[in-house]
Amino acid sequence: MADEDDKTNEVTDQDLQFGDELPVLPIRNAVLFPGAVAPFDVGREKSVALVEDLDNLGSPVIAIFAQRDPNVDDPGGPDLFPVGVAARVLKALKHSSGNYSLILQGLVRVRLEGVTGNDPYLKARISRLDVPKAEDVETEALAMSLRDIAKQVIQMMPELPREAGSLVDSMQEPGALADLVAANLDAPVDEKAQLLETIDVKERIRKVLRLLTRQLEILKMRERINSQIKEEMGKNQREYVLRQQLKAIKEELGEEEGDQGDLDVLDERIAKANLPNEAEQVARKQLKRLRSMQVGSAEYTVVRTYIDWILDIPWSKETTDNMDIAEVRKVLEEDHSGLDKVKKRIVEYLAVRKLK
Repeated sequence: MADEDDKTNEVTDQDLQFGDELPVLPIRNAVLFPGAVAPFDVGREKSVALVEDLDNLGSPVIAIFAQRDPNVDDPGGPDLFPVGVAARVLKALKHSSGNYSLILQGLVRVRLEGVTGNDPYLKARISRLDVPKAEDVETEALAMSLRDIAKQVIQMMPELPREAGSLVDSMQEPGALADLVAANLDAPVDEKAQLLETIDVKERIRKVLRLLTRQLEILKMRERINSQIKEEMGKNQREYVLRQQLKAIKEELGEEEGDQGDLDVLDERIAKANLPNEAEQVARKQLKRLRSMQVGSAEYTVVRTYIDWILDIPWSKETTDNMDIAEVRKVLEEDHSGLDKVKKRIVEYLAVRKLK
């Protein structure tokens, strides 16, 4: 066939009476649905042989089946999902490498009855699966729900074209609507293959609804996370700008070090104070709080005083106890005026310690 062969002839009902055998094109990591038009790259030897033999086929229709395991290079019947689609090749473009890019249009569901040949490409007996129409009230209700959720998903995915919503609205046949949504779902191949195998329209719509609802919840969660990230980034950017402005103001006033330099001195004092582990953790935690506070706030002064108090305590300094009660009384009287009850209590405490 030509490198670019644009098939424009309509496929008639007679074309779809494809008898007992069709060429089979296995595809990896994708599922083609009836009514869908999708591109596929063909590079395996047998697949290329099938494409190059299209002009010699009596019918413009081939069978498309998804592989169970994409790593299998030469799949047979057991390696394919049992239900696929009869498809028409709309265009085939040959690359310089010898590979092809195909545009395929899914037509009807088909079942793989058995492989009849494997050389030069896969051939199999195929039976057409006719889907019974469902036109009752329940089916209409399910289709309406599917249409509404699909439009919500489309609105939350700006990368989709604007025409996607109109396409969903224009699809009146419930089974075709389910296939349209299923073809565009972000779902694993095995789940899409199960949808293709579901002949009953109501059951298929219910399965598509479950998958689509899951995708909608994921999109909503992604939107919430993105909003939180943007809000946090906006807050951090505002703080950064304000800090830069504050730094510039201090430089103009000749106060480059300012309170930040004072806090650095506190950090050095904590490092040199040889504090107990628990006290050091508390001091560093409060210093971290202090760096994020406004200097003029009342809490800033309280926290700063608390850190100074922790550093002023002689954690690692010890003196020899003087248990001479008379000397204690003398020192207390010389250093402190009044406070008789306090002095008496101190003397009593030391006297008891001396007795013990």
